[in-house]
Amino acid sequence: MRLLPLLSLVALAGCGGGVTPELYAIAVDFFTLPDACFSNNAQPSAVTVTAQPQLFQVQVWDAAEQTAILEIVEGPASIDMGDAPSVPTRGLLKGKVMNGEWTFSGTNSTKTTLTGRTLSDTTSLELKFVRGTTFKGAAALSGRRECSGSTCSGTQPSCTVSTIPLNGTRLQVAYERAP
Repeated sequence: MRLLPLLSLVALAGCGGGVTPELYAIAVDFFTLPDACFSNNAQPSAVTVTAQPQLFQVQVWDAAEQTAILEIVEGPASIDMGDAPSVPTRGLLKGKVMNGEWTFSGTNSTKTTLTGRTLSDTTSLELKFVRGTTFKGAAALSGRRECSGSTCSGTQPSCTVSTIPLNGTRLQVAYERAP
């Protein structure tokens, strides 16, 4: 397909073209899922109660009108949300700045049709932080499943976790100025 290279070129041009992105390392603190994230509304019998933070590496490009684009380039491919849909961490998040703090967010929706039912999964990921040499911020995650049809059974899992602490540092930044 010849359209794919053209779309990639347009996407890069919208993200600053040949501009080198800011590169950040972000450590997301361990968190425990609430009981609502599980089908029976209770934690499983074997649950991890503490663990090391997860490390992500992200790139940020400035875009037009006080917006930016964030891409997670290293780290876990998804975040487990119990019985609710896992939150994918691949793809681009759009960002806006308010009062000096950036909020990057993205939502994914999938629909799966099975015999007698349709499952609709919606997940979202949000990262808030001040872009600087070092920073503290917060992450929010959600995963929700809905079922429609004659073969749906039980309660569909839904999970939201907010104000997950994150800490970060800027690893690299290089700007190119247009002539």
